[in-house]
Amino acid sequence: MKRLHILSGIFLVLGVIFFVISGLQGDLRVDIFLIFPYVIGSGLYTVLGLLFLILAFFLFILRFRPKTSISEPTTSSQDNIGQKPTMKGGGIVLLGPIPIIIGSSWKITLALILAAIVLILVVFFLFYFS
Repeated sequence: MKRLHILSGIFLVLGVIFFVISGLQGDLRVDIFLIFPYVIGSGLYTVLGLLFLILAFFLFILRFRPKTSISEPTTSSQDNIGQKPTMKGGGIVLLGPIPIIIGSSWKITLALILAAIVLILVVFFLFYFS
């Protein structure tokens, strides 16, 4: 499962790199409607960037699927009372330049804060240089 997480990160970085290359070539345009940023692009690098970002998203979601198999015996809800959940997670909602960050632990929240800062800076630079 850790391989999916690493592969998701690699695809995310590749998608951002392809978007930056596309922006430097003039094939990508970043605009803001009200407070919502969006991108418009054409060209091979824009398509590759979008495909890598979509793949990164789906691989990241697959990382958190429940680990069950058909051969495992089912447990009743009485057996799970008092146990802490083992899955941790979080999320970022970007309303324009304002991030809303939700995390189940401090490590995840700090990682999401850094990710939000990086995302805001990438959108800012793409908007500024286009």
